[in-house]
Amino acid sequence: MSQEDSASGIVLGKEFSTSLVLFQEAIAARLGLNATDYRCLEVIIRRGQMTAKALAEEARLTTGAITGIIDHLEKAGYVERLENPTDRRSVIIRPLITHRGVEKKLGDTMVSYRAAMSKLFGKYDADQTAAIVDFLREFVQVLKGQTSKLRDAPAIE
Repeated sequence: MSQEDSASGIVLGKEFSTSLVLFQEAIAARLGLNATDYRCLEVIIRRGQMTAKALAEEARLTTGAITGIIDHLEKAGYVERLENPTDRRSVIIRPLITHRGVEKKLGDTMVSYRAAMSKLFGKYDADQTAAIVDFLREFVQVLKGQTSKLRDAPAIE
């Protein structure tokens, strides 16, 4: 790969990342949430019921911030707090909605998104689609690894 191709790939990666963040923020707003609330809801839906402490760790937020987020999610009807039978000082957060439920709530927005993605993937044969999926899986792993490195590095002053 030439240096020019690599540079354009980096620019495209940044554009992809920014577009994805903006898309998620738009979904959050449609659901009556802010981006952080939505990110936490996604974690809860993906992982299933979990303690508030586990959510704070995965979302990399303080337990105080998580309390407010859970308040928002509970008020919106997306989660419920349950007593933790093994630790009276903590609570378990249980999702009251699934990814399909979120999509249903978003209605035409997700129908349009699924149709556009189906059309996009329809442009590629099975081998090309497999390569794209493999690339995206690897891209996610690169992003996760680099995110950890950034979080562990000292702040720039």
